[in-house]
Amino acid sequence: MINLVKNMNYINQGGTGFVAYQPSKPLSSTGVYINNYLSPAHAILIDNKPSYITYFALPMNASKTTTRIMVFARDEAGNETNMAVPCVIKEKKFRSDKMNLSENFLQQKMPEFQAMFPQLQGKTPLEIFTYVNTQMRNDNFSTIQKICQKSANKELWEGTFLRMKDGAPMALFGDKRSYVYNGKVVGESIHTGVDLASNARSPIEATNKGIIVFTGALGIYGNTVIIDHGLGMSAFMDISRLLILLSGKTWPKAKKLDFPECQASREEIICILASSLADNLLTLKEWWDPHWIKDNINK
Repeated sequence: MINLVKNMNYINQGGTGFVAYQPSKPLSSTGVYINNYLSPAHAILIDNKPSYITYFALPMNASKTTTRIMVFARDEAGNETNMAVPCVIKEKKFRSDKMNLSENFLQQKMPEFQAMFPQLQGKTPLEIFTYVNTQMRNDNFSTIQKICQKSANKELWEGTFLRMKDGAPMALFGDKRSYVYNGKVVGESIHTGVDLASNARSPIEATNKGIIVFTGALGIYGNTVIIDHGLGMSAFMDISRLLILLSGKTWPKAKKLDFPECQASREEIICILASSLADNLLTLKEWWDPHWIKDNINK
């Protein structure tokens, strides 16, 4: 038997969901299913009783008719139970745009990728772009998933997540992009982060307190930092300058990512809740909002 302690009544498409519950028996496996994807739960104490909480990402295309959200629990004897999580899915409007690929862009940027991957030798710039936008994008996200599989079993973050100071939004979460070359659509993608542009020497600060779990080059994202904030929450930032950071190091909220120095002209943040959610990334916009955190997380 599962006793639902807390859940969010309203969840945005592409946003965060939250469930807290208490089982009647010790469990060997538990979490929240969003259709066929399981977001693992984390064991905690609520009122000194064994409990579980799960933060999960709701897909951008979720709907009340096609999306099932269920608490799953298996006890130590192997008995399984499921319980529907009551909530209202709020639809959001995501932007769409066409991006023209100029010959100059392809000639300048694609050789950089060609130099890194032997299998791209002999390919045309357009063929390289197609590979980068499909295979490399998928491979990079699989790498991010693996990195984020392990998360601290406690809340490491402190209050509202920070947005890059004076950063101007260049692209938003959920933007659908169609890439056009010589008048024809040659590829598509859905943006799963927020691009914020600032001055060329602007400092990059940690969005919140956490443990650095990855630093280094990561394909289409360039030089990258991934910070684990605990309970499945991770923040991902790609930065244009070379990073010298220590993986496993605890990093305070708002501290500059400058070990010993890191300055950049661009920041992209992607927040991933549990790698088992596959392609279901979520917007960090909610976590920038103190009222949303107060009403949905702390209340």
